[in-house]
Amino acid sequence: MNHSFVFEGKTALPGLRGKYGVVTGSTKGMGLIIARLLVECGARVVINGRNTEPVYEISNEMNQRIPDATLPCPADTADFSQVQNLFKQTREWSGGNVDFLVCNAGHPIEDDLWETPLHAMNPDQLQHGFDKIRRVDLDGARFCSHEALGSMVEQQAGSIVFISSTPALTGYKGTPFTEAKAAILGLMRDIAREYAKHQIRANALALGNIQSGWYDHLTDEAKKEIAQESPTKRWGTKREVAGAAVFLLSELAGYINGQTLVVDGGKVIH
Repeated sequence: MNHSFVFEGKTALPGLRGKYGVVTGSTKGMGLIIARLLVECGARVVINGRNTEPVYEISNEMNQRIPDATLPCPADTADFSQVQNLFKQTREWSGGNVDFLVCNAGHPIEDDLWETPLHAMNPDQLQHGFDKIRRVDLDGARFCSHEALGSMVEQQAGSIVFISSTPALTGYKGTPFTEAKAAILGLMRDIAREYAKHQIRANALALGNIQSGWYDHLTDEAKKEIAQESPTKRWGTKREVAGAAVFLLSELAGYINGQTLVVDGGKVIH
């Protein structure tokens, strides 16, 4: 497995250098690119995923270029005990600080749950299908926020970014996914209101058609067709998502709180 990583040291957003934080689901896709960009900005990042091998492989690769840039922490964020251990290791590494959190881990799209209308779902889909999506997307974000916020309150500083989707704003299809991603926005808003007095900010990204995840499983024809949905007539890149996430974590976004930034090329304008 080759995850090329080039650190040029040219990216600098204020308030990130020397800060410590966690990016969940950061062994591939958007999470990986977000972690790389944070490291490029001088941050120290916990690399997380459920599978041990890629977590250590990616962390070691980054650390070879920048010593102690990352900490490998395999964990299933849908399991609260594993999340507790994840943040215990984070605090031991950072000297107690948790400066930022990106809740990126999400359940991959499953065609049967994405394509089946709610009324046509069988009992197993209606219960277990919804449950497994919720556990990864919503429960994982809630568990990680719970653990990060304790440290952030002590510090009286911190920033959290949640990864959601445009269907959470507009509806589309794939009700289990839409429901979980919409609930994440509710979690974000509650945290933003409650913890602003502690100088902790919470924001979210609502992503449209991005070249990540399900994109890789589409035919070339489907990719071209879906690209036409955006006024820009193209797909968004993982780097563009990472740029938006890292901006929200930086001091440049210091007065932005409780907001959902849509990253979709203009398809959803509100």
